[in-house]
Amino acid sequence: MRKMLPLVIFAAVSGSMTAAGFDSAADIASHLEQLPAFKTSARFAVSMPQMTDDVVYLVDLIQTATPDDPLRCDSYLIEWNPADEANRNKGFSAYYSGNHFRFNGQRLQEYHLAADSIPFRPDIIGSRSEGVHRTAQFYAMLPQAIATELRRMDNDPAYRVTFHRDTLVSGNKVVAVEAVLDQSGATAMEAEYIFDPATGMPVRIILENNPGSISEQTVMMNYENPSEAAPVTINEQWLIDRYPEAFGQYRESTFSIDNLPGQQLPGFAVPTTTGERYSRQAGDRFHTPTIIALLDAEGGFTPQSITALRDAASRMPYQPDIIWAFTDKVADRVEAVIPRPEPGEHLLMSARSLARDCGASTLPAFIIVGKDGIVKNVIVGFNNSLASDVIQKMAVMEP
Repeated sequence: MRKMLPLVIFAAVSGSMTAAGFDSAADIASHLEQLPAFKTSARFAVSMPQMTDDVVYLVDLIQTATPDDPLRCDSYLIEWNPADEANRNKGFSAYYSGNHFRFNGQRLQEYHLAADSIPFRPDIIGSRSEGVHRTAQFYAMLPQAIATELRRMDNDPAYRVTFHRDTLVSGNKVVAVEAVLDQSGATAMEAEYIFDPATGMPVRIILENNPGSISEQTVMMNYENPSEAAPVTINEQWLIDRYPEAFGQYRESTFSIDNLPGQQLPGFAVPTTTGERYSRQAGDRFHTPTIIALLDAEGGFTPQSITALRDAASRMPYQPDIIWAFTDKVADRVEAVIPRPEPGEHLLMSARSLARDCGASTLPAFIIVGKDGIVKNVIVGFNNSLASDVIQKMAVMEP
């Protein structure tokens, strides 16, 4: 288990507040929510005990206050680039006024509230998933996302939140928020948020998921001189001018999971609940036709979906594989739904990136893939005929 850097607490400061007025996690959240604009570069790193090297990205962030936004979300631009020069898979995500774009180096996806509100408001159909504009890669690094997370943890009794208003980290005075999530008598997550005491800007975030377990994962975000920059007017033309190649060569109609049939299943590397990684490149073959089930452990139809797919697999003329790909980051939540995968099954977690790359804006969603790695069919949402629908679509496939 990786240890958090020690916090050295100073003697109590006279008065009820620090000079900058931050006396609680809510104070920090309010400050971040009121920023007129924000700009910084940052380093995002993920490490696991089973990994030889950390996965590192260099990220540039821009956020501009948008008080009249229809989804109450500030405009933003996130640019990311792997620190490994051999990996050229760089991209960006952007949002403004009900419009969301994301580019991964191979595909430009776009979503527009005026054309389809469900990707932005999945609660309309009963899903507990976040809107597509709040699930973009590295969105959690933005001030508005940090503020939301601080408020959520502060108001959730499952978390133990401690606020340090005058603290020393690596010889520097900072403001710190520590949070610990306990589940079933064990620590499921530890978080440490460090802020500049004068500006309230984020300095560092460390997240320890499943500490001490075989699936332990450490996420560290380090910010480089974040500041209240001049506001940037983010709109479509501004994005086109900034990324002419992405919009000129890779733009297609609003991409969703319905566009997948006939295409290669995107490559992915997603952790299993046992701390390993399930990886495949785009174009890799499967040894048998496979069902990719994109699920939320707390989704209303998740148990019924699992039962239906297992029923379908048992009645097929051949044995398909099932990849249970949960977007949840906590192994206990996933294993509470599927304690142990059955033969031919693979149990994955933290699969939000896979759902994103497949254009799955609502869950559950099911992708039927042939041995050649080509997507044959997709089914979005649960229905009472799910098992028979899967059998009908897969029975004619080559085993």
